[in-house]
Amino acid sequence: MAYFNSEFALSQLNGNKELLCRLLSKFNGEYINASQELQQQSNSSQFDSASLLVHTIKGVAGNLGMLHLHEHAKILEPKCKQGTASADEITEFGDTLSATIRATDHFIKSEVTPQAAITEDANNEQLLQSLETLLSKNQFIPPDKLAQYMHNISMSPAQKDDLLLAIQQLNYEAALTLLRSINK
Repeated sequence: MAYFNSEFALSQLNGNKELLCRLLSKFNGEYINASQELQQQSNSSQFDSASLLVHTIKGVAGNLGMLHLHEHAKILEPKCKQGTASADEITEFGDTLSATIRATDHFIKSEVTPQAAITEDANNEQLLQSLETLLSKNQFIPPDKLAQYMHNISMSPAQKDDLLLAIQQLNYEAALTLLRSINK
């Protein structure tokens, strides 16, 4: 069984690759440490919390074509709720989650439309305009390109932190507001 079925995931989103990449990135960022959280919840008898975490992952995984993870979560969820999930079962789930995240990261890196190259001699105004254009189109910005923007744009560290946080949270309106206030 595949860790990630991109054809299914794209069919769920009417073929919108950019939206899929944003959702996958958000999932990966949100659940990268889920297996450790799950282990802690299980160890401290927080069975409802553990069950809810697995249930949430199961739902998202099912909708986004993460077939193996979805099936694994269907088996683990009732065991978490009953408090009978073993440490080995939680570890196996974490391994499946990690493999799924690797598969979706690979998809993101290989399928995202390459962004316009940022030239070394681009001035701050060009960089701000380029980033503003991407954000206004709700276009996914791969982490390496985002890092280039953050490194090359002239703004205070606090402004960069606020801008980066807004972009990572997919709050493009807030990011645009920040950019426009700097650009004045």
